[in-house]
Amino acid sequence: MVSTFPVYIISAAFAGLFLLIAALISNAIKFEGGANPKDPGKRKMWFWVMCIIGTLTNLLFGLFTYYYPQNNSFAKSQLITAIGIGTGVCFLIYLALGFVLSKMFKHGKLGNWF
Repeated sequence: MVSTFPVYIISAAFAGLFLLIAALISNAIKFEGGANPKDPGKRKMWFWVMCIIGTLTNLLFGLFTYYYPQNNSFAKSQLITAIGIGTGVCFLIYLALGFVLSKMFKHGKLGNWF
């Protein structure tokens, strides 16, 4: 029996890490003045780019760290299920926390994510 619990913990950690990176990038983008500023679109784009990169990185990390080194076929079937669920968890945590942050900081730079 192989433990799949670390896969879920690492998935949550990846979501938090890439959300932090997205917040840092959003805060680094300067406010633009004028009638049609482009900075909200840049922040939104980087939020979604980091969502995709974080989810794919989590998937690849799980595959190369847990799945491929395993030789037991029963353990591999358990791990591939856990890695798939963990990737979905990473995506959902990233979106949920991103939505909460964008609503909390509605008038700040993070408010442009959604």
